Amino acid sequence: MRLEEFFSAGFRLAKPEYWTIFFNCIIYILLMVISAVTIIGLLIIPSLIAGLMKFTIRVARGEEVDVGDSLSWGFKNGMWLKSLIFFVIYTLGLIIGFLLLIIPGLYLSAAWALGFYLLIDKDLSPLDALGKSRELVHKVGFWKVFIAVIVLQTGIQLISFIPVIGIIVTLFLIPLVYMVYVAIYEHSIAGEVNDANFRET
Repeated sequence: MRLEEFFSAGFRLAKPEYWTIFFNCIIYILLMVISAVTIIGLLIIPSLIAGLMKFTIRVARGEEVDVGDSLSWGFKNGMWLKSLIFFVIYTLGLIIGFLLLIIPGLYLSAAWALGFYLLIDKDLSPLDALGKSRELVHKVGFWKVFIAVIVLQTGIQLISFIPVIGIIVTLFLIPLVYMVYVAIYEHSIAGEVNDANFRET
């Protein structure tokens, strides 16, 4: 899959359920903002992120979804603790990476881009999810994933800086951004399945 195909695949996945994704994103973002007000609330933000990512994976796989879908998922079966540990390791890793002359931080931002999805979808441990993410990103093509991540993050940030209208445009773009990440993830694990099938034959 070429770099531009990540974006077209993400937009294609988002189109059928755009408004459901949009309203779910608004709900999750509002809950995260409210949670961030207190220290205790901060501890549940990773679970909310896990629920949102679970929802986007379900959308990508054509499963039936609705507004509020997967909201409680991040708090079930030990996911609250796993997502919290993952978030702490991920955040500290990026902070340390950016403090070390920025380049290691940029590398990890791409290499670990699929980590949360693997934690949620494949029930891996936080460290295994990060390690597997790095492996898959290099298999898909590190520079393709890196450029996609930079374009998405930088683009959204630049747009959000535009007075008034920037926030509105950003909100409407968020569903598309999330689904591009999911498209990269789905493509990476599809390659894993194909490799496994090849080895079995």
